[in-house]
Amino acid sequence: MKDQPPNRRNMKVNVNHPSFISFLENISDNILSAIKIKEYFTLTPTKKLTVSYTVLNLLKTSSKVKANLSDKELKNFIAVLCKKNEEAENYEFAAVLNDIVTNYDVINNMQPKTPKPKVTKTPKKDIETPE
Repeated sequence: MKDQPPNRRNMKVNVNHPSFISFLENISDNILSAIKIKEYFTLTPTKKLTVSYTVLNLLKTSSKVKANLSDKELKNFIAVLCKKNEEAENYEFAAVLNDIVTNYDVINNMQPKTPKPKVTKTPKKDIETPE
């Protein structure tokens, strides 16, 4: 507790409590309904990183409903969520979560890519000068 602010306490959570399991399931369902993770294992590393970034942002948004978590707490939460998805044989989602925990600092500090607008060139018309 030395490196935490004085107002912050270590919180113990029973990860096997039915309400916590329900919370984990709701977050998993929320993310899986927002993004398709099929064939994650066949994606290129760049695409995996993009999926991980998207899932991390969805996780942050979903978990803010119940708690404001520090980076360390969020990593621990993701690890528990990963384990529960492995137990539910949701292996591709568990792999995404595992990649997030493994590469958390890189993924967390990524900047979203804004799509470049498509520029269509219009042909120049000759300007006619009146005489």
